[in-house]
Amino acid sequence: MNKNMKPISGMLTLLFAITLISGCSSDDTTVTEQNAVEVELRTAEASTTQSGMVFPAKVESNNQANLSTIVMGTVTSVPVTVGDRVNEGDVLVRIKDDQIRAQKSQIEANMVQAKANLDNTEINYNRIKNLYAEESATSKELDDITTMYEIAKANMEALEARLNEVNEMLSYTVIRAPFSGIVSGKFVSEGDMASPGHPLVSVADPGSVKITATVAENQISSLEEGSNVSVSISSAGMSDVPARLTAISEAGNPMSRQFSIEAVIDDAEIINKLKVGMFAQIRVNNDETESLTIPADAIVERGQLTGIYTISDSDRAVLRWVRLGERSGDLIEVITGLKPGEQFVYAPGQSIRQGQLLSIR
Repeated sequence: MNKNMKPISGMLTLLFAITLISGCSSDDTTVTEQNAVEVELRTAEASTTQSGMVFPAKVESNNQANLSTIVMGTVTSVPVTVGDRVNEGDVLVRIKDDQIRAQKSQIEANMVQAKANLDNTEINYNRIKNLYAEESATSKELDDITTMYEIAKANMEALEARLNEVNEMLSYTVIRAPFSGIVSGKFVSEGDMASPGHPLVSVADPGSVKITATVAENQISSLEEGSNVSVSISSAGMSDVPARLTAISEAGNPMSRQFSIEAVIDDAEIINKLKVGMFAQIRVNNDETESLTIPADAIVERGQLTGIYTISDSDRAVLRWVRLGERSGDLIEVITGLKPGEQFVYAPGQSIRQGQLLSIR
């Protein structure tokens, strides 16, 4: 009985070992024996880029007026708002003028009396002058009436000058558009107190615009008036529009140590799409450099390392480590690890591993 069991036991042991080996072989199948993964290949291409400086900017009108007043008073009406189109002479702000009109009425009343006194004095002056010529009046009488006449004229002239001043003050209680354009700024509302020199509203001509920015003092020396720049305005869907640097301020702001610059766009079609107040960017290009950029979706991250998948001659995935530079939008610069003309896998996903059999779309 024991002798017969030994061969059977040996056969069972052999079968178990074969099964175990078979199972291990199934689990250890390499990725090279799996089905091919379909991928998209792209070719790395070098491109020439321009390095430079970018300054935040805004669209302003070449013809803009900040309107203020010389009188102090309560704002009674502001019939416009920012963005309104106005014509030359349209009323933009009204300021309470009761006291000024009262002054005008008093001056006009005084002028009536002064005019009557001047007329009467002039008659007496002419009469005494004629009598003096006929030797019927003394020189003292002529001197006295001459003095009275000069005083009456001076008084009248002073009242006329005062009336002109009051009329000018009255004109500043009604702020009108100096030219046709749009209201680009509104700084007071009804009931506010208007003060001399403080802006009330601003009007701009939208047909003539410029792009303005401020530049730090350590950057101003690299700029040159008349040089070509590019302007981007995202809200208008414009990128790298050719422009010219037309003005660089000679003196900077002593507090911020910033200098003002201006650029203009010559393309009339583009200008018509711009609106005063839009945010923009002025780019000043300096040096041209050659760089290699690929889609950021091609990058594979393994901890602190970054790489890409390339394809071998036998259509196998090859993980290659790369060193990356700056990212711009969907593209990222590859500094080392990839050369122009080499192919790489675009958007490899998580299913690809080193040695994976690949199928090109």
